[in-house]
Amino acid sequence: MGMKLAAFFRLIRWKNLLLLLYIQLLLKFLFFTTFNAITNLSVIQFFILVFAILFVTAAGYILNDIIDLKTDLINKPHKVIVTTFFTLESAQRLYLITNTLGIVLGIGLSLSVQKPTFSFIFIGASLLLYFYSKKLKSKPLIGNITSSFLVAMSIISLLLFDINFEIQSNSQELVIYVTLLLSAFAFSVNLVREVVKDIEDVNGDYSLSMRTLPILIGISRAKKIAAFLCLFSIGLLLFIILKFASEYKYTVLYLLLFTLVPLFYVAVKLLSAKTKKDFNKLSMLLKIIMFLGINSLLVFSLNTH
Repeated sequence: MGMKLAAFFRLIRWKNLLLLLYIQLLLKFLFFTTFNAITNLSVIQFFILVFAILFVTAAGYILNDIIDLKTDLINKPHKVIVTTFFTLESAQRLYLITNTLGIVLGIGLSLSVQKPTFSFIFIGASLLLYFYSKKLKSKPLIGNITSSFLVAMSIISLLLFDINFEIQSNSQELVIYVTLLLSAFAFSVNLVREVVKDIEDVNGDYSLSMRTLPILIGISRAKKIAAFLCLFSIGLLLFIILKFASEYKYTVLYLLLFTLVPLFYVAVKLLSAKTKKDFNKLSMLLKIIMFLGINSLLVFSLNTH
């Protein structure tokens, strides 16, 4: 039973879900509060939103493992969960349960805040995750962009549900602006990581005739594109640093040391990376950069004058 539970947590990528939860908690209980943002959601409604996002995301991960079974048996045979710990049928059942829970919670919340059209955020995300796993994942760049867009959307969802856009105060505008910048940062770093993961998994993907970027244009060109995409994240960070340099010195220093410098390192290292292990290390480093970037909210909130 313990083994199966551990396998279930690996199946739903608990570390990624924990990171999503962490972002939401940081935004709601630290960042929004520090800047006295006028919010709409009660604590219970906030947690309903978070669980709706987490369930839909977890369902996406389960579906991904079901559809990717053949490639995973080649790329990472020792990490295959579906068929090792769960039968295909029970994995499909788990997908249906988590997906339905996420959508039901999302629709319930949308109705309770009198914004029924917001239900489409959860229905749309669920459909997009389905098409991503079925079709888009094997398409060059489109799959990577879709996956990164969904990460950014999980941050924007909180903004849409919780922040009162009708109030035109400076602090309200700052909260909206910084949250949007955070989602753009999450999108851009995730996009680089998705391309790096495609290069890492090139052998299994190739044997199943998938058309990912490194297969279509070769590993060498895909590395250059990943390094070029790093420049978007670097450009975004430079923009943030210049924008907030005079008022938020500690935040700017933090971003410089813990996100900008490591991103430069990744961009340079990408060009010389050769083995699967090299790409795996860079993928891990990008995950750490994402986490460190999110933590800039902590510094930003403590750095108020």
